[in-house]
Amino acid sequence: MAISPSLEDYLEAIYIVSDESGARTTDIAAHLGVSKASVNQAAGLLAERELIRQERYGPIYLTASGEEKARSIFHRHQLIKSFLTKVLKVDEATAEQDACNMEHVISKITVKKLAKFMEKKVN
Repeated sequence: MAISPSLEDYLEAIYIVSDESGARTTDIAAHLGVSKASVNQAAGLLAERELIRQERYGPIYLTASGEEKARSIFHRHQLIKSFLTKVLKVDEATAEQDACNMEHVISKITVKKLAKFMEKKVN
């Protein structure tokens, strides 16, 4: 199921800031630089798609499918950022921003080829 780039960002942020006790709205908002109201709105949309679960005013937990999707988004992001910094020698801040933009539009085929390239290049 496809979700918007914005919801992918929220899902990835939940994945990054989560621990055993879930992810707090405040932590997600701080990570993304958005308001808690924005996080709550996105959480509602992610819950509708059964990617997260949340009790009212409670922490957010990824469902199994949400974790799988979030892990995939995170992997794409890290792979692209690594390519930009290690191969193209792009500075960290620019690479972070570019990876965030590129992760939403890159094809699965390109991700696989990029991963294979990076395995050979870095190792």
